[in-house]
Amino acid sequence: MTLKDITVKSNLNREEQMFFTKYTRNRFDNAEEITENNSGFLAMWEKIVSYAKIFGADKAINQKICPKRPVAFASPDTLDISIYDSFAGKIPIISVRDTADFEQLVTNIAYKGIRPEGIEKTGASFISGKTTRFIILSSKPYSNVPSSELGMSDETDWCEKSLLLRQAHECTHYFTKQTYGISNNILHDEIMADFIGMYETFGFYKSEWFLKFLGIIEGSGSRLMFYTKDLPENVRKAVSELAVLSADGLERWSKTDSFKAMSTDERIRQMCRMGFEGFIAL
Repeated sequence: MTLKDITVKSNLNREEQMFFTKYTRNRFDNAEEITENNSGFLAMWEKIVSYAKIFGADKAINQKICPKRPVAFASPDTLDISIYDSFAGKIPIISVRDTADFEQLVTNIAYKGIRPEGIEKTGASFISGKTTRFIILSSKPYSNVPSSELGMSDETDWCEKSLLLRQAHECTHYFTKQTYGISNNILHDEIMADFIGMYETFGFYKSEWFLKFLGIIEGSGSRLMFYTKDLPENVRKAVSELAVLSADGLERWSKTDSFKAMSTDERIRQMCRMGFEGFIAL
């Protein structure tokens, strides 16, 4: 099946086809890789990490990162600040295991102290500015999907795995931002980030889990609505079908010898080049 086949099967009219085509366009096509080193911000973060080791992560955050809107952390002992040496390069990461602390920190840093609607459904935040880039992670159940919906019995272990999954997910966004200058909350970016996140965390990829995270398979997940909120209903349904076909294709790919021989950054580059047409053809 091709993207055109999906529009025909979904009975999209001409205007809806335009929405679908624009949304599914591969923005990585012909994107040139950024060659200059964009890691000058790390020197500042090395000082912040050192400060946190002496005085505590809560004080480092409030005094060095968000002094104008400090957070009254309920569980300061569960905070951690580090510079993670990821497949995308070194990236500062703040891990926040207390849900209320996480939501308030993201509110204060990313939304200037104004609590956004739906923050309770947010589990991570990738902050990307002109002078710095860093990630804030929580250990909420990934995509708000409990362990029971994935056939897992240990919710505590699932929360720890959720933090690791988010770490690899956000590092995928960091990789595409550093490499191509592109990172957006749309399905193409998210399917790549979830794919890498799941494989890095578990050593396998399950399309069924991804579709549960999106809410295409009924349950607690609902992320697809966020990524497609500006699309007409018929187009959203077509994108849902595309997500199923893409996830199935990527699962098949993840089991091949050629995939297993690749490094993580090679896998991301390949997915950027493939786009949806490549995913569903796998």
